[in-house]
Amino acid sequence: MTLGVIGNLGAGSVAAQERSVRVEFSRGQSSTVIRGTVRGYDGASYRINVRGGQRLAVTMNSSNSSSYFNILGPSGGEALFNGSISGDFADIIVPTSGDYVVQVYLMRNAARRNEQARFTLRIEVTGGRPVAPLPPDFADGLSGGPDFFEVAGISRGDALNIRTRPSAQSPIVTRVVNGEILRNGGCRMTGQTRWCRVSRPDGSNAGWAAGRFLIEASN
Repeated sequence: MTLGVIGNLGAGSVAAQERSVRVEFSRGQSSTVIRGTVRGYDGASYRINVRGGQRLAVTMNSSNSSSYFNILGPSGGEALFNGSISGDFADIIVPTSGDYVVQVYLMRNAARRNEQARFTLRIEVTGGRPVAPLPPDFADGLSGGPDFFEVAGISRGDALNIRTRPSAQSPIVTRVVNGEILRNGGCRMTGQTRWCRVSRPDGSNAGWAAGRFLIEASN
């Protein structure tokens, strides 16, 4: 295990010395499970080589609610996934080939108290067929868009599921029907699906919904 400072730990944390580990799958396997511990300002980084167009999925379970993970691309810079904003599950199509870094860290408040987090990471890489880039106007809409959405396009008698995570396999928070208004918390691509973080106008029932059933609210 080598020691080094890698990238930016993300919102609410500070740069610190980290354990840096190269992740390699066993022959014939596409995933691995890693168990570890972070304490205070000391984080852990896991490097994995991924080809452009492959799917990188990461799930973390932790004993400390103030611990999160980020994903950085080969060039570093801004995180492709920020766990303190998006939660403990990431599912992305990587844009370019290279080493991607999964960083596990404690938020500043917990790090200052020298708290500890025992965590389990599941890292999976699948696929391999490059995907076409999103049109600029569509890609720009992922982080912006209207303040409110209207649910539309749901079949008669059916409803749109709002889920705890941006995945069709995640638990359902609530269900909404055509015409209901939802607050827009930002959208992102998970695999080939556009998912949007939404909630009711009063902030309740927050979760993720499939973006193809959301249009800009008229009012």
